[in-house]
Amino acid sequence: MELIQNINTLINLVLAVFTLGTLIIAILTFRQAKSFEKERTRPIMQAHLRIAEDFDKSLDLIISNVGQTVAHNVSFEFIPPLPETPLEELNKTSSSTIFYEHPLKIIRERFLEESILTWVPGYETSAMFWISKEDGSRTSIEGLPDRLKIKITYTDNQGKSTKYCDTFELNAALLFGTREPKTSLYKIQKDLQEIHRELRSIREGKKYPQANVNRAY
Repeated sequence: MELIQNINTLINLVLAVFTLGTLIIAILTFRQAKSFEKERTRPIMQAHLRIAEDFDKSLDLIISNVGQTVAHNVSFEFIPPLPETPLEELNKTSSSTIFYEHPLKIIRERFLEESILTWVPGYETSAMFWISKEDGSRTSIEGLPDRLKIKITYTDNQGKSTKYCDTFELNAALLFGTREPKTSLYKIQKDLQEIHRELRSIREGKKYPQANVNRAY
């Protein structure tokens, strides 16, 4: 009789351990699934440089949220900090362009003066950022090095907010010598420039090859 009781006790103990183990695995699985879902649907802020389509020898800073949810309290920091080059000195550096306001003014106003409360998914903004010097220097007219970093800090809004801090290298050297992007805007600009030259030549009584707006790109 005592043997049977011992066997039953042992079986109950094994069942209890098995039940506890199953419960622990279920809790861990639930937490892992919740963490995966949070990571899958989190906001993801990104930054990179891109050749400007409407200004020769300059790069645009592109900021976007490629995640699936809204980024909150978005703030930016440049490493090293943006240079404080006086406007007069900028105009001395550039012989072909006259600046009436600092080219980094928009960057400072948009991204550095205060944090952005919400940045919706899929939204992208751009601003002129890096203008090449005519002497081929690896430092821009604004005084920016060819390599610097931007740190983006933001939070999500899913339950207990999580703070994210991502740092991206802005490497202008990667784009040196790169051809202009053959986007639709680029093609339209080239056609309009060619038409404008033809109209001007007609107005001045000069011959100019007929514009070919159907040329291949």
